[in-house]
Amino acid sequence: MSRSLNWLRLAGGVLAIVVGVVAYAWPEATLKVVAVLFGLNLLIAGVVRTVALLMSPGYPVLNRVLGIILGVLTALLGILCMRNVVASLGILLLIVALGWMLDGLAEIFSTVGNGESGGSWRIGLGLVAVLAGVALLVWPGIGLKAFLFFGATVLVFVGICLVFVSIARLRARPEGAYS
Repeated sequence: MSRSLNWLRLAGGVLAIVVGVVAYAWPEATLKVVAVLFGLNLLIAGVVRTVALLMSPGYPVLNRVLGIILGVLTALLGILCMRNVVASLGILLLIVALGWMLDGLAEIFSTVGNGESGGSWRIGLGLVAVLAGVALLVWPGIGLKAFLFFGATVLVFVGICLVFVSIARLRARPEGAYS
């Protein structure tokens, strides 16, 4: 993966942390604010993943295709989340849960078997995102404040993982470098 794409991933991680912190700091946020915050995160995560996989030739074809499809679907769910800000909390939870699960699966599929540095962080990130999505689907009666706290925690953790992955890749020796 090129250095510029690693910087893009780093920026996505920092943004996820910022969105998570804003969600923590604003517990009285309305459903509209929550929809925009979480939709923006899904949109950016999907776009970053899609661009990274389109620009990186080192991934196996199946991993790239699945990752790109899931990245595009994640971005579309982000747009849907931001577009339909008057939706009920149940619909918002469903959209965010599906987005997290798709993004987590894309992270796992694009990581397995490629041998790049930071792979274990990426698989952990994917697992947390998938499990967070499943948790939202299992407990649909969660209230807005509980969802905001849970979502903020997931975003901060995912952001931290993305930052670690990016730093590991930026610090890794480029291919062909001598030891």
